[in-house]
Amino acid sequence: MSSWGRNSLLMLFGVVLALILGEGLVRLATMSQENYVIEMWRYANLLKEKSPDPNIGHQHIPNRSATLQNVTIQINSLGMRGPEPDKTSTHRVAIVGDSIALGWGVEDADSLRGQLEHELPADVDVVNAGIGNMNLNQSVTLWKSIGQSLSADTLVVLVTPRSTAQVTTQSPGWLVEHSELAALASTFIQQIISGKFGKEALLDGYRQQWQSSTGQMVLSQAFNQLKQIQNKTKSRIIIVSIPEMHDFNHYQFSFMEKITQKFAQQYQFDFINPLPMFQGAPTSSFWVSQNDIHLNKKALGIISGLIAEKMKKEL
Repeated sequence: MSSWGRNSLLMLFGVVLALILGEGLVRLATMSQENYVIEMWRYANLLKEKSPDPNIGHQHIPNRSATLQNVTIQINSLGMRGPEPDKTSTHRVAIVGDSIALGWGVEDADSLRGQLEHELPADVDVVNAGIGNMNLNQSVTLWKSIGQSLSADTLVVLVTPRSTAQVTTQSPGWLVEHSELAALASTFIQQIISGKFGKEALLDGYRQQWQSSTGQMVLSQAFNQLKQIQNKTKSRIIIVSIPEMHDFNHYQFSFMEKITQKFAQQYQFDFINPLPMFQGAPTSSFWVSQNDIHLNKKALGIISGLIAEKMKKEL
């Protein structure tokens, strides 16, 4: 073998060894389950599968359980987080949305489902149709599918900042699916390529996303589906506008709440805006952790109280 060939093999061996060591170090460093990117990567690998419906994209694997970010997420036979639906209940509430509805980072009892069920009368069953990384139309389409075998007389629909996003569900590739190092590198590279950093970039990005024709189409499709569900099942629809979570006290994203409220009024759905209840206290007091701005038990409890207050007037 020529010296060039030997050098090439040695270089290849060195690269492979470095990648193996890098993977090991990343896995060792993230064993605490406090790295948000890796925990979301594990969530996708352990609890999600491709949906046969392209309009849904992905769904939970039924009867699966995983500990993510030091919290157990148990998926029932219908692909929803939480216990099996109580078929003997007089009423049922379905929570529809993304990772906020799912209750990312909090125990089931502390999620919106768990706290709302505790606040409502004993004859009300509350189920959780939330799945992380979905836009609003995907979330509503998912519930429409579940609703074929499970009725609900009230739908609580969480409209979050990412509700208008264009969510791609294609596979990121074998390497990213199986390597924590590759997952971190892929996320970092995507952030660099986007060139979007800081508060102003976040504000501009969301404004463009929400006011674009594609963003408006996502909302229109979702609200049209909700109206179809309401007409068919006579269910009550409660729209909850979830504010952008970085800073409640110097809030610059009110265009989201205004657009959401406009849609709710147009379709004659109930509307709740919890933002005023979050203002005054430090915004971080409503976060799951300093590294994860998902809403915690305290924030979800406030939202649960607002929903329960509105519902009890009708029960």
